[in-house]
Amino acid sequence: MNARALLRRQLDERLRGLPRTPPPAGGWIRTIRTALGMTMAQLGRRLGVSTTGIAELERREDRGAITLSKLRDAANALECDVLIAFVPRVPLTEMVRQRAIAKAQEEQDRLLHTMTLENQHEGVARSADPDRSVDHWLAKRASLLWD
Repeated sequence: MNARALLRRQLDERLRGLPRTPPPAGGWIRTIRTALGMTMAQLGRRLGVSTTGIAELERREDRGAITLSKLRDAANALECDVLIAFVPRVPLTEMVRQRAIAKAQEEQDRLLHTMTLENQHEGVARSADPDRSVDHWLAKRASLLWD
């Protein structure tokens, strides 16, 4: 197993149990602040900004327009941590395999098209081994999978 495949498997294992929790309506800053019973003025004092600044901060987070730095500052003021992770929709190992299958299929389709134009298509479809082609993409051409 090569280093990239090992890394994919390790990441798949590590990320498997992470929840996909969407942010609460209004954003985390407002939700946590409210749950703590903290006013905008109190959070503002902790951050060194005005109440208007806190309202703007909460609006920016809710719109997805807040910087990571500001989000961390707010989290620290609320005695929280910011956790950020990229959680793949499918395991990375499967994502790479699906891409190799697609690339192998594209390659076979081009070959069949060319051979058909040259009236040589008989036997090409029978001789093409999709598993071998996918394995070739994974083993020898992995750096080209995302081109």
